[in-house]
Amino acid sequence: MAQAPGRTVPGGMRTLHGLSYSPWTEKTRWALDHHRVAYRYREHLPLIGEPLLRWRTPRGVRPAVPLLIDEGEAFPGSFVIARRAEELGQGEPLFPATDLPVIQRWEDDSEQVLSVARAKVVAALLESRQAQVESLPAFLPAGLRSVLAPSARLGARFVARKHQTPVDIAAAVHEKVIPTLERLREALGGRDYLLSRFSYADITAALMLQFVRAVDDGYLPLGPGTRAVWSDAALASRFPDLLEWRDGLYAKHRRPEPLARTAP
Repeated sequence: MAQAPGRTVPGGMRTLHGLSYSPWTEKTRWALDHHRVAYRYREHLPLIGEPLLRWRTPRGVRPAVPLLIDEGEAFPGSFVIARRAEELGQGEPLFPATDLPVIQRWEDDSEQVLSVARAKVVAALLESRQAQVESLPAFLPAGLRSVLAPSARLGARFVARKHQTPVDIAAAVHEKVIPTLERLREALGGRDYLLSRFSYADITAALMLQFVRAVDDGYLPLGPGTRAVWSDAALASRFPDLLEWRDGLYAKHRRPEPLARTAP
């Protein structure tokens, strides 16, 4: 399998940089964990962590997390990192060669849906002081968190500018999200998997549902304010079967584990 694109950076230990609440980071972690690839996790801090992220990111690639640093090379993005995990690890393949075009199509659909999700979540975060407090770095003392909550608004606005989120979020949900989830329902047709067995297509499709209703805290812990902004009651009532499918997929293929682990 061809090696994913990267650039040389210092540091020998395999390290994943991400946002713990991000569906993109969760896609990456799921693939790494599926293949039993050991890694160290580092939480990215939006805005203040941007200069270092830019330095680590390969030239010509928009700086973003998740970003895997492995053997002195940088591997950007969920799809690239998942392919890297397949090169490194063990277990059943997530990218069977004969199904790569189908997997790529679901990845493209997932990216479109999650771009709308990001816009919706950022807008909700700007209105939720509790979610703002919860989004601050864990190392901040409890007494300072409420005082510094407005700084989270700066980070949210930075994310919106960086990723050029859509202005009319409701229209984007209607035009992009709902048709894609309808196609997912049709493609599954009551089956457990999109292909003949579990694959990355299931992972990337399942993570589209994270902003419909966030997965259980046992897999992806969120504070109550954050969980509220990662929820859409109307979509949840429209697609309960897909949420049930997603939850079953997690129960069968995603063992609850601590976020950070260290490579031997």
